[in-house]
Amino acid sequence: MISTVSYLNTLNIKPIKTYPENSGRETTITSFEKVLSDKKDQVSKKSTKKQEKTESNADTTNTKVEDTRYKDPVTGKTVMYIDVAEKTTGDSNNADTDNNDNNTVKKSSSSSSKSAVSASAMKKTKYDTYFKEAAKKYNISESLLKAIAKAESDFDPNCLSSAGAMGVMQLMPETAKELGVDDPYDPEQNIMGGAKCIAQKLKEFNGDIKLALAAYNAGSGAVRRNGGVPSYCNTYVNRVLSYKEAFETANAVG
Repeated sequence: MISTVSYLNTLNIKPIKTYPENSGRETTITSFEKVLSDKKDQVSKKSTKKQEKTESNADTTNTKVEDTRYKDPVTGKTVMYIDVAEKTTGDSNNADTDNNDNNTVKKSSSSSSKSAVSASAMKKTKYDTYFKEAAKKYNISESLLKAIAKAESDFDPNCLSSAGAMGVMQLMPETAKELGVDDPYDPEQNIMGGAKCIAQKLKEFNGDIKLALAAYNAGSGAVRRNGGVPSYCNTYVNRVLSYKEAFETANAVG
């Protein structure tokens, strides 16, 4: 029988060499403590990368939120974009001068402001007395007049658009004169003039409120040439109708 030692010798196996730590010689054996240490380092690096990715995503999200803010060109304040007329379509930024009347597509400096609208603000305005008087005099909806004023100037009597439209109802200079408005920046005169103007448009277009609003915004000639509401008036018309509905709803709930 061959002894165990003799058998191992015949296999020609070289033993693994180890050296003292202070010998300066490398060992072929990795200690268990080093394996644990390396594993901890790997876990730590993965955790750091995950945290950096999370922070990066957070920064991106914050940037998107900032992009939804709007700087009011009148006050210079930054406000959130919350608009009750958000369901509008089209773009009313186009300018089209109507040679047949004095109205011009107008974009007032404050009508583009995207600010939050509270329920109480849709119930009562500081010019309610004038709106009631004008609505009664020209036999038109008070909520329609308020909606136009809200969309045009946000009830700012000093509002002046880049096209030259003035006051609460954003009357063009020539239009204001024809309507008998001596001082377009006087809220009462401006509201009465705007009420007279929209009443004329409603009569001209047989009570069609959309066509009347488009004519108020772009001129009757533009509506006739287009055979209906011009595409660039869609946003304006829908915005006014949305505000009108909001005023009526706010008053209905008391």
